[in-house]
Amino acid sequence: MQHYPSSMLGEENFLLQLSGVAAWKYFADGRFDWSPAMYQMFQLEPGCTPSEVVSRYHPDDRNHVTRSLAKAFISDEPLSTYYRILLPNGDIRQIHSRVVSRLGDKGPEVVGVNIDVTSHWNDMKLDVNELRRFKFIAENTKDLIIRYSSDGLFTFVSPAVKSILGYDPDELIGKPIISLIDSEAHPRASKMLENITISKRTPGPTEVLTIRKDGSRIWLEGNPRPAHNVFGDLIEWVDVLRDVTERKDAERALVKALSEADAAAEAKSQFLANMSHELRTPLTSIIGFSDLIEKEDISSERVKSYTNKISMGSRTLLNVVNDILDLSKLENGALELDLRPFNPERLVEDAIALLVPQAEGKGLVVRGHFRPSLDDGTPDWLFGDDMRINQVLLNLLSNAIKFTDEGTIKVAVAAQRRDPGRALLTIQVADSGLGMSEAQISKLFERFSQADGSISRRYGGTGLGLAISRRLIDLMGGSITVESEVGRGSCFTVTVELDVTEPAEESVRAPAVSLAQPIRILLAEDNPANRELMDALLKDTGVKLSFAADGAEAVEMVTREAFDLVLMDIQMPVMDGVSATQAIRRLSGRAASIPIIALSANVLPGQVQQYAEQGFSGHVGKPINVGALFAAISGALEEAD
Repeated sequence: MQHYPSSMLGEENFLLQLSGVAAWKYFADGRFDWSPAMYQMFQLEPGCTPSEVVSRYHPDDRNHVTRSLAKAFISDEPLSTYYRILLPNGDIRQIHSRVVSRLGDKGPEVVGVNIDVTSHWNDMKLDVNELRRFKFIAENTKDLIIRYSSDGLFTFVSPAVKSILGYDPDELIGKPIISLIDSEAHPRASKMLENITISKRTPGPTEVLTIRKDGSRIWLEGNPRPAHNVFGDLIEWVDVLRDVTERKDAERALVKALSEADAAAEAKSQFLANMSHELRTPLTSIIGFSDLIEKEDISSERVKSYTNKISMGSRTLLNVVNDILDLSKLENGALELDLRPFNPERLVEDAIALLVPQAEGKGLVVRGHFRPSLDDGTPDWLFGDDMRINQVLLNLLSNAIKFTDEGTIKVAVAAQRRDPGRALLTIQVADSGLGMSEAQISKLFERFSQADGSISRRYGGTGLGLAISRRLIDLMGGSITVESEVGRGSCFTVTVELDVTEPAEESVRAPAVSLAQPIRILLAEDNPANRELMDALLKDTGVKLSFAADGAEAVEMVTREAFDLVLMDIQMPVMDGVSATQAIRRLSGRAASIPIIALSANVLPGQVQQYAEQGFSGHVGKPINVGALFAAISGALEEAD
């Protein structure tokens, strides 16, 4: 306790009365000493008993005053409190009391001053019209309006509680608000309400899982706001609560639907990956053996014709598989662009050269027109996905040749400078073919759609090419448009803005497999036909080829024998190619660093990069291209040296 001068009630009494302050002193043995102003405030006479003093406290505040006084005796700091007194004439006065404990001449004592703040307190109350408005709103709104004390006890509950929670308002008055919270199902809400009553801080908008009278649960949304008196002290909280159970149920249903959609998309992607493998595996054999047969010295023209048709049909099927996979990846947002420097003029030249034989077979002429974009006449090198741009161009050229019976097909390309470092690449493909009506153009870029049913019957095709082309160009931030008139041909225009870059170094074709010394290669492949095909492809190269039917057998053979390189199929029984590669990388000695090339139908840049991160030295896509296979083998062996 602190020591204070004991003359407060004597020398300063006059000044206290003049300022409207009543002073008092309580002793530990229950005695008290009041200033005249205290007797006037309580309307008591000197010599009154403690019980008479207690009778003046408002019945609802007597326990509060007793606890506050007891607390003051053990506190080292000044305390402040509010309470009401009830006068004989029925008037209720609001008292603000400040007290401090000290060690006096007769032992511990509490000294305090009282101020009658009734007039200020009344200023805080709502006037009659405001009370009427509040009552009208509370009784007629469908939302639940509540007020609760600073220690979390209900002081007001609007009639809407009956329809929302099943309670009558009087049933909740005086009960703790936290008793309505499902603390087990929603512990965060219980913690939030505890913080309100302890820290007195506004939590902001809340959503609380609330227990109804019948035991069911509903979600209530609110935004507790504090109410203060004129002295800035918190007196209660006010909140307007709304039943948002339907919205929360809808949100949960949406989350569930999104989760199911993601799972379905993942299942679809997995299905397509499996189908890609299952389709590309036999296509590898069909295309590979067809190519080998065509290289043989066959005297029968009929056999040559049959073989050529097998080769063309299998490649057409491969294009269909690629289109379906591309469309699926585009729609799922899984297709990634592979950006690199390219020469747009050379890209168009190569595309035309590839399809000129097809055009000449129909008696058509294909003409290319190149407009240089730089002042010195040299074409720009651009930075973009040249493979996908080439895919779009080949589709447009193939369609132009397919739907044109006579005349000329014109291809124009230009790269117009825009901002520094940027250029607008424009490619146009115009034909003198069938042409289209406005109705046909309106659905031209829809998937599985063609100008009309007769087109599919007469010319074939899946109707996916233009849908994929539109999505690819959209992915690049460009556009593809068409102008056409029935009987006068069509003109497709592709525009995409790309970065201008420095010319790339000319790529040098990788040499064939070095035959300076015997090369031992292990092929892990579960398909017998593909094992036979690979043996045929490599038999004249001096490669000694061994076979494993699954990943587990491949790991065992690498452990047992010395190989220069492993060709690893990805999807195999017992152990897949990825698991087998990772198992080999964990071996000790030279075997752990053996070059391993992935053989897979997954050919996207991100997928190829993933194989590299999983321990593969290279990648060759299916169906197997002989040149790509030899280049990958040579590159992996050179890297290993």
